[in-house]
Amino acid sequence: MAITSLVLGIAAFPAICCYGVPAIALGITALILGRISLRRIRDSGGALGGGGLAQAGWITGLVGASLGLIYALFTVGFLVLALFAGSSGIFPSPTP
Repeated sequence: MAITSLVLGIAAFPAICCYGVPAIALGITALILGRISLRRIRDSGGALGGGGLAQAGWITGLVGASLGLIYALFTVGFLVLALFAGSSGIFPSPTP
């Protein structure tokens, strides 16, 4: 699970380009899997390895999900602003 968490966390970064939505899903999944795997590794008393992978997985998942959320909010805000400004006549039409 630690490797899966790390792979999903890394995959969240290129997914930001798809309006941020896949990055949020991949990042949250990586975050959850990383924390579960880190807990299992700590509870095993040294029998299981991969603590660094699990920690890197949940950190990359957290950063990827955060950046995806910021980008998604920016995109939605820009669309709302464009629709509002276009319909209210705040910005004049550039056509002569």
